Order: sequence, then structure tokens, then C-alpha cells
Amino acid sequence: MGLALVQSQSLKLKMAPALYQSVTVLQCNNEELSRLLHEKAMENPLLRVEDRDYHRDYSSMRGEGKYTSDVIEETAADMVDFRELLHRDLHQTRLDRICLEAADLLIDSLNDNGFLDEEPNTILDRLGKLEADPDQALAVVQSLEPAGVGARSLIECLCLQLQRSELRCPLAETILTDYRDCFMTGDWAELASSLGTNEDEINEAVARIRKLNPNPVATIQDEPPQYIVPDVVISKKDGGLVCELEDQYLPTISVNMDDYERYMKAADRETKRYLREKFEEADWLLSGVSRRKQTLMKLAQMVMKRQEAYFLTGNREHLCPLTMKQAADQLDVHESTISRAVAGKYVQTNYGLSPLKAFFIRAVRAKQGTLSAFRIQFEIKQLVENEDRRKPLSDQMLAQLLAQAGMGCSRRVVTKYRQACGIGSTIERRAAYN
Repeated sequence: MGLALVQSQSLKLKMAPALYQSVTVLQCNNEELSRLLHEKAMENPLLRVEDRDYHRDYSSMRGEGKYTSDVIEETAADMVDFRELLHRDLHQTRLDRICLEAADLLIDSLNDNGFLDEEPNTILDRLGKLEADPDQALAVVQSLEPAGVGARSLIECLCLQLQRSELRCPLAETILTDYRDCFMTGDWAELASSLGTNEDEINEAVARIRKLNPNPVATIQDEPPQYIVPDVVISKKDGGLVCELEDQYLPTISVNMDDYERYMKAADRETKRYLREKFEEADWLLSGVSRRKQTLMKLAQMVMKRQEAYFLTGNREHLCPLTMKQAADQLDVHESTISRAVAGKYVQTNYGLSPLKAFFIRAVRAKQGTLSAFRIQFEIKQLVENEDRRKPLSDQMLAQLLAQAGMGCSRRVVTKYRQACGIGSTIERRAAYN
């Protein structure tokens, strides 16, 4: 075998340190940014980070009464629970926008044991996510840690754990899925006979099953709860709205210029190079924090203006269609910048605490323009509430009435939105009326 020199060219994209720092800071929420600043201060002797003694009571904002929807949820006691941890893990993955948003909605729909009480397609249809693939979104959620999260039953939860651990055992999976009754009664002889194996193998499979956790999310909820600090506050004041960044929770950050100048005077060449590097890093960090503040404020103000009717009333049918691309175009930035600015951020309103992403609403095309899925659902509810109980409106008739009101959409879409509202079919409603 001979040796040869081969010359080749390759093109690689490398993010500049300053840009990388800016991107990292932008996608942090207040809690994460505070932690990042303290970590950087430990690594950089020129960086001065000091916590502030600040606390704000939001209870006065909730005098309007709480409003809860399937999309904009308040977090109980404003605590970070396993769902928030799953959201953070999810946003570390590389997924297309539609799948990512659908997986986010499924995570929000998990019960306190980490299970789904409804099928993914039912959840996504109800929330207006018609273009998403429910099976793909479910697979993404079920791929997150801990194994078993996103299951629709205890059996599926245990099988998911078996599939992702050293305990994997096809026989154990078969017992759980096809011979659950025998397993529950402990009839190992019957199991062995039905599966054509011996009791020793059955005992080994059962031992593996018993090592599984029927409540996997409990393993990540043992620590004391953390409280969500909102990044933005949008509140009603004097008949209008006020938008504020809640950055008083963040520590102050500065460069210790006195130390820098003193060290530089007495330092040798190598030390001076090190100090310049640390000064640059600190300067990049300060610039990144400043840009994050500007971007988040512009974005929050744009969302406040776009969703003004909701922030004033709390009625979700007033939410307007809004995409991240539209926000990016309006603020003259890249869509990825908006995505990072939205990720993990929370907004405190008069109606509770909501993820910032909840105000980005899918549009439905209609004759009078684009409407939110919530608006279409609201109109369907109104039509059904006022229908002739002797002759309930069919989905085709509902579609025609919506079209007459300038909100034309197909019968299939009407069916999905009707079901999402929990409204029965014509036959079911007629039976209920009688």
C-alpha cells in the first residue's frame, strides 16, 4: 500500500465568539441568565456580578380574575415542574418548527404523572395544530428523559422504559401488552404455558418489570420546587397597557476597570494577553445582555400591540394570528432570532403567567382574511348555542354559515374545530336535546 498526499477544500461555518455569546444569552430566560452570569464571573476575574434584593408581588395584577385556556396555562403556584424541564430538553433538539410546537403542546397536556389522558391527534386538533403529525410529535416527547414520559397508559409507560434500558426484554414487553391479566394475577404457570416457555424465564421477565418505575416523573420532582420568574410583565393601566421587562431580578454586571488597569501595569506579556482575552469576553457578555434586553423589549411590545384585545379582556377568541416569521419581518431580524428570544420566556399578565410562545397563534384562512383558530371555534360555539334544537346544524351547514360571515372554511375543518370545542355531532346533540 502506498502513501499519497491529497489536497482538498472544505467549507465550514464557525460562529465568532462574540456572536456565540450573544446567541447563548438571547435564548436564556431570567433564571438561566442569572445562573450563566454567575458562572461567567467565576471564570473571569474582571467580571463583577452582584445580586439585587428585589421581589415583586404579582397578586395585585390578578384582581381581574384568572383566565385559563388549553393553550395559555397558569403554572400552579408559578413553580417550575417537570413539564418545564421537558420543554427545556425539547428545545435542545433540532426539529422543524411545526413538530417542535406540536411537541410543546403535548408536554403542556401531560397530567401530573407525566401521562397523556387523550390521544395526540385529539389534543392537537383541539388546539388548532392541524398541520402537525401527531405520531411524530408523540415520538419526540416519548424520546425525552425520563423514559416513560408521554405514555398514554401505565402499560405503555413500562414498555417505553423497557425499550430504552439495559432491562430490555422482548418477553417482558409481550407479557405487559398481551398477557396483562395473567401478570396481574401472578399466574406464572399459565403465562409459561401460553408463551411456550418455562417459569424461570417468566420469573426473570417479571423481575425486570418490577424494577420499572410506574411514576417516572417523580424522579425529577424530588428536589424543592423552583419558582418561575417572568421575563416580561404586560399589565393594564389607566385603560391601556404597559409592557415592562422584569430584569430587576437579574444581577448587575460590570467590568472591574480598576483591577484591569492595575494588573496590566504590572503584568508580563503572557499575563497581559490573558487579561485582554478576559476583557474581551466580559465586553462580549455585556453587549450580549444589552442586545437581549433590546430584542426582548421590542418583541414584547410587538406582541402586546398585536394581541392587545386579549391583554385587555382575557378572552382567547380575541387572540390574533401571529407567526414568528411575521414577528421577524416586523422587527427586521432573522426568524431564528425570534425563536431564541421566545424560547423559555414567560409573560406575567392580569390573567396569570403564560409562556411567551402561547401568543404566537396559527392562522386560518378565511374570506375576510386570516383568523385565529380560537375565533373560528368561538363562532362555531355561538352558532350551536343559538341553533334550532329540533334541527341541529350539520357541519356542512355550519361551514355555509361561517362562509356567509366571511369565515369560509371546509366542512372537514369545521368538524375538527367542533370536536375541539367538545361539541357533539348533529345526532348526538339531537339526542341530548330530547
